[in-house]
Amino acid sequence: MEICRNKKTGQTFIQLEGPEADQSLMITPQGAVKNLECKLFTESVDIDDERAVTQGKVNRVQYDVYTQFFR
Repeated sequence: MEICRNKKTGQTFIQLEGPEADQSLMITPQGAVKNLECKLFTESVDIDDERAVTQGKVNRVQYDVYTQFFR
């Protein structure tokens, strides 16, 4: 799983695809899947899926959407 933070809010987003044309497909903290501008986020880092949840890096809603996306 690749995660990054919104530079303004500090919230964590899961990066699904990208970057393409300066945008990436991401899962918001609310669980919405959106194509967002890369310049709004820190560089993404790779983290183990389960560890991301157990360490509180992403919330359960984000994780559930993430697992559905890759089914």
